Amino acid sequence: MFHSDSRLAAQALSAGYSAETVLKNLQLDIQAGSITAIIGANGSGKSTLLKTLARKLTPSSGAVMLDGKSISTISKRQVLDEIAFLSQHPAAKSTETVFDFVSKNSVSNSDISRLSPKLKKEVEALLDRCGLTKASELTIGELSGGQRQRTMIAAALVKNPKVLLLDEPTTSLDYAHQLEVINLLSSLKHERNMIILAVIHDLNLAARFADKVLILKNGEILADGEASEVITPSNMAEAFNILARVIEDPVAKTPMVIPIRQLVNQ
Repeated sequence: MFHSDSRLAAQALSAGYSAETVLKNLQLDIQAGSITAIIGANGSGKSTLLKTLARKLTPSSGAVMLDGKSISTISKRQVLDEIAFLSQHPAAKSTETVFDFVSKNSVSNSDISRLSPKLKKEVEALLDRCGLTKASELTIGELSGGQRQRTMIAAALVKNPKVLLLDEPTTSLDYAHQLEVINLLSSLKHERNMIILAVIHDLNLAARFADKVLILKNGEILADGEASEVITPSNMAEAFNILARVIEDPVAKTPMVIPIRQLVNQ
């Protein structure tokens, strides 16, 4: 059963590592059925934000709220079931088959032998939805980049989470495989009414597929809104230290960034 009215929020959220504060007093409110692209320069806090939202990192102050409850007050198992986190380099044995890898994420103790016939059918249906039926008996090491990323997404989706967090899901993929992944995420947003947040380095790809774009700078929100509102020459200068033209994408009618040169630091 898919969730129809989920809501993810950050309230005065600060977090970091040891004595270093990375995120500073962030306020977010994200509704179901939406994709938010997180962009920003290296070191701006993008991955730290995802880890904090997934409770992989404990906030130094503030709270992450899911459906009105702080995730710090619910069990680790419930967090894992409701908030799926796909890191930049997800762990997977190269000798595991696609089916086994996705299946083990559906049972709490990773004992695939305990997979019920009903659950087996659900895994098979999910693989089909992710375009992986023909690849289900291939090992992780035999997959193309696009197939591997769709396998990781399928494994993250197998428990029907309310929230899907992805750290650079299209990095190192060619254009065709980038579109495979982006089109899958866009479809899942509609089909499952999910909350999807993804760190994206390609600004034009982010503008094209996301409902909202969040720009981080030095752990703070520089801008948050529709791509046409926040992807502007001034924000590109502020966030990335570049002089850029922003024109309309002739196909998607979304902002297209054309970098011109790096700005000289003042």
